[in-house]
Amino acid sequence: MAGLLVICLSAGLACFLERPAEQSVPVTELFPAPSAVPPPSSSITFESAQDTDSIAPQKTALASVMTGMSWMNELWKGDSSSLLDTSLAVFLERKKSMSEPDYSEPVVWEKDPRYTVEESGCGKQLFRSKVRSGDHIGRLFRPWLEKGEVDSAIKAASSVFKVNRLRPGRMFSVERNSSDEVVTRLMYEIDEDRRLVVRRTDEGFQAAVEVYDFVTKLVRVKGRVATSLFEAMIEAGEESALAGQLSDVFSHQINFVNEVREGDEFEVVVEKKYLGSEFRRYGDIVAARFINAGKEYEAFRFFDDDGAAHYYAADGSSLETQFLKAPLNFTRISSRYSLHRKHPVFGKVRPHQGIDYAAPRGTPVKALGDGTVTFVGWKPGYGKSVAVRHGGGIETHYAHLSRYIKKLKKGDKVEQGQVIAFVGATGTATGPHLDFRVKKNGKFIDPLKLSGGRSAPIASDKRELFEKQVAQARLLLNGDAIASVQ
Repeated sequence: MAGLLVICLSAGLACFLERPAEQSVPVTELFPAPSAVPPPSSSITFESAQDTDSIAPQKTALASVMTGMSWMNELWKGDSSSLLDTSLAVFLERKKSMSEPDYSEPVVWEKDPRYTVEESGCGKQLFRSKVRSGDHIGRLFRPWLEKGEVDSAIKAASSVFKVNRLRPGRMFSVERNSSDEVVTRLMYEIDEDRRLVVRRTDEGFQAAVEVYDFVTKLVRVKGRVATSLFEAMIEAGEESALAGQLSDVFSHQINFVNEVREGDEFEVVVEKKYLGSEFRRYGDIVAARFINAGKEYEAFRFFDDDGAAHYYAADGSSLETQFLKAPLNFTRISSRYSLHRKHPVFGKVRPHQGIDYAAPRGTPVKALGDGTVTFVGWKPGYGKSVAVRHGGGIETHYAHLSRYIKKLKKGDKVEQGQVIAFVGATGTATGPHLDFRVKKNGKFIDPLKLSGGRSAPIASDKRELFEKQVAQARLLLNGDAIASVQ
């Protein structure tokens, strides 16, 4: 029996020793949410970005392996042979619910270039393809199943998910045995957190909607701006989406449209979600530092009593104010507020009581602050437009839009940063841009001079916890510490 254990540990880790979700071992949780909020199920490890060498690689916690080893250790501890036999039976029984095996690099499948194929090394093959426009569940299932099986598999899938709602671009996957080419699972990615799984069993096909059991890694990323924050983030080895998240964190302090400078620097500790070895998406930014034109800004995440994440400076003051610095990210100002501007279409000098943000068609437009929609529709000259009333006599106006979010209407409540529409060139416009205007007590003002009140600081009864978390976050931000398995 001991020999069997050695074989499993040395040759089968990727296939069999990943921990089952319900048997997860506690992992150090930095910056936890309040006790009223359920803790995340994901394991947490920490690793530095490729361009950071301040964290010793040997200290990186390999949670997926370590928790599997801990579970196995608990499973086999004791010297009773009956316990050993029972544990092995339990282990084999639960094999189906364990994490995904590690697959090889995908290659184009010769029989159908639509699919890529990966080998697990455990007798399984995994085929993947993105859902295309016009695909339906039958078209996807039919090439992989016998004629008499297709209807049964579709019926099982339909019992847990509306299969007529397949979305182009989502991933469809098929798992089959390498030896006899029998399909064991068909999977459809519903969204970032869930998938539909149709599994072959002895009783026929069974289906379930599964929630991904992500492993969360805390990663430190640093970079310097040469041309844009987007390009700097890509140079740092990350995806451009992280640049958007970073700009959101400091959206009340820095106008990322016109205030970012060459030589600006950033450091970020961010959650990265993995499914097996595959990176799926970013989680929250835990801590961040941005040096803009020589001025340093810091942000630290802290959860409120409802489990919502907010960002604060190290002294406990909130980074959130009544209004964002700009209603969209990473564009440029093509025309400023002026009482004497030559109109680009009519050629006459007339007041331009707003700001034009040049941006590609379809760029998301965000509400500058919490408020109530007072207008949605067409305005002569301005095209598709939206107006939002905020507190303190402030009203914001968004014009030349290509479209609005679905079902947006007068009277709707919107939240700060919520996407309400998209950049376009409707009305009198020479090209796609956002005409953004602000009224205060009925009169137009320069949007760049708009200011609002700051949100409440950390409550006194939370101050000690917050300061502890800031100290931990600073170590991570500076590259002086890592998270580890308890």
